[in-house]
Amino acid sequence: MSVIKRTSCVLLAIVFVASAFAGFAIAEKESEQKTAKWSVLVYLVADNNLDAYIQTDLDELMAVGTGEDVNVLTIVDGLYTPATLYRVDFGKMVTLEEYGELNMGDPKVLRSFIEYSNEHYPAEHMCLFFWDHGSGVSGVGFDETMEDGSAGGDWLTHQELIGALDGLKVDIMAMDECSIGQIETIYEYAAKGVNTDYIVASESYIGWRGFSYDKILERLTANPDMDSEELSLVIVDEFTKLFSVSPFMSEILTTQTVFKLSEITDAANAMNVLASMLAADIDQYKSAINIAEADSRTPWGSRSAGRIDLPTFLESIQKHVSAKSPVYAGCQLVLDELSDVMKGMGVTPISEKLGYQGVGILFPPSYSMYTVASAASYDLYMKFEFPNNGWWDFLEAYWGVA
Repeated sequence: MSVIKRTSCVLLAIVFVASAFAGFAIAEKESEQKTAKWSVLVYLVADNNLDAYIQTDLDELMAVGTGEDVNVLTIVDGLYTPATLYRVDFGKMVTLEEYGELNMGDPKVLRSFIEYSNEHYPAEHMCLFFWDHGSGVSGVGFDETMEDGSAGGDWLTHQELIGALDGLKVDIMAMDECSIGQIETIYEYAAKGVNTDYIVASESYIGWRGFSYDKILERLTANPDMDSEELSLVIVDEFTKLFSVSPFMSEILTTQTVFKLSEITDAANAMNVLASMLAADIDQYKSAINIAEADSRTPWGSRSAGRIDLPTFLESIQKHVSAKSPVYAGCQLVLDELSDVMKGMGVTPISEKLGYQGVGILFPPSYSMYTVASAASYDLYMKFEFPNNGWWDFLEAYWGVA
């Protein structure tokens, strides 16, 4: 099932950037649309080394496609093909428009995609998938080719995504990409008032295989009355099924967690209260913290990125302090709050043995590693609300630079 190409892309791209979908020349004029139960949108950013994996997921989307109760739309930007907006039907991709080269890291492109869906394919609920590389606090999409065709690189940052969603309702955001499931990242969306119920994201890396779009759509089409939590759990459940059998069961990188956004604030606040307690008496607790940091390291590169598994970190501290201490109780409070946040989790068999528990937190190996060797990462990290509420003060106390 191939993607049909058109011509005259460059002019359309210029018009697109200037007007952000306002001037769509729709290939297939739609009659007045019935309001569906769900719109499933896929923001597919493959203008990078993921280009070779596009067709697999497009085939999965076409295995079900748009129906009476479910709309399926995707905007696809490949490395060698023009950015194209499609309605996905059973067995075919219906081209709505081609734009030439787009910068999918531009938040205006994302917002216009959502607004177009709301106008032309209205639905009671929306599930928005992000398909690309993810990188912790860096962002949710990385476009390597700019509108003029030059090589470059632009992240759709979390702050840009938050701005793009201003005033819009997106019931679920599902991240088919790496490392978005950090407490700093999830909390940022709640702190900035994003109107989203659930975020599905991995605390670590994910395999090339990604989500099972066909299975997800099959279950949604069979039961379009499911609510946001049910669909979020379906996404994770189908992920778990896929990665529980050969050849994917041997992967050790991969998790997916359902985060309930309305519950994350209490967990983040409890974590920063605990961080302040630890910082206030750092000499007493430093040994326990050292052990906990080592216990909670996740494999395959997360150590070099400075990420650890948060629940494992808390449980390890509890093992090395008095059960009657305020720190022990503080750890337990955070764990209890996190249990309200994380409504479901999928994990590969090996990842489960390695101790992934569904949500990460930044804990760099050293102060200089993050603020000097990775100064750009530090500057980006400090734009987030969470580290400025106590966590970074704790890290500086631990490193002895406070």
